[in-house]
Amino acid sequence: MKKISKMLTLITVLLLAMALVFTGCGSKGGNEPEESGQNPAMNFVGNYACDRANIFIEADGEDGMIATVTWGSSVSENSTWTMSGKFEAEELQMMYNDCVRTDYVYEESGDVKSQEEVYVNGHGVLKFTEGDPITLAWTDDQEHMADDMVFEYVGVAPEEGEVGMPNPWSDVNSAEEAAQGAGLEFFEPPEGVVISLGEVGVEQYRCMKGLAEAIVEFPAVEMTIRKGNDKSLEMADGDISGDYGEYANTWTQNIKGLEVTCYGNREGEATKTIWTVDDIDYSICVQGLGGDEDYGLSPDDLNSLINAFQ
Repeated sequence: MKKISKMLTLITVLLLAMALVFTGCGSKGGNEPEESGQNPAMNFVGNYACDRANIFIEADGEDGMIATVTWGSSVSENSTWTMSGKFEAEELQMMYNDCVRTDYVYEESGDVKSQEEVYVNGHGVLKFTEGDPITLAWTDDQEHMADDMVFEYVGVAPEEGEVGMPNPWSDVNSAEEAAQGAGLEFFEPPEGVVISLGEVGVEQYRCMKGLAEAIVEFPAVEMTIRKGNDKSLEMADGDISGDYGEYANTWTQNIKGLEVTCYGNREGEATKTIWTVDDIDYSICVQGLGGDEDYGLSPDDLNSLINAFQ
């Protein structure tokens, strides 16, 4: 019996050794799961950043990956895209077809004021490139939000309680400082112009890379005026307004020899207006503060504002 026992033990050891040899021969490198079964996506977990956008990568199960994109359009608004799929270790990529985009508006306190689900079941691919640092490219088939953008690894998970991403805006004291901070040659909003709401007086100037902004307040209306030259900030068709709302009416209007595009829920009253001159994008948005959510500027008001805006 002792001899049989020793022989069984020897056979078991030999079989284990052979199994280890075959396992080693089948390995394709550090991106494959380890013997412990570790998900290869663990090698790429963390935060990746580019300009105002941030992508947080998580591992999911044996070979899955979850990605959350956060993109700030202003200090009080951002959008998120959440997606998941199998991480393909050989190609260093994750293909997905379950992306959900949600837009958020925040109170000054940081609490969510409103949120809107823009679309579901979006598809595309996230592809990593090894190096120092590791980089990430995001191909978004729905909106091509990140075409030509390269996201670099910047660290591990956000701190507990951190919401969204760092505020990309800087408050400045003048239009000149806003232009300088944005990298624009000049920024001259229509300050001092008189429209039906009253005289335009800027309450606040802000800027970020590629974008200058002036905020105007009337008794019952807030107006946001923007000028930018960074195409990565556009939503679509030269739209740098940061306004993701849907409107019942869209029309064009000729002002100062320019064709401007207007959006509003009341025909002929523009809540959002956008246009482009010499590859520079402009926008004027208004928001009713007294309960009039559909407020819009008249053609005469737009004409006065755009003629004085450079």
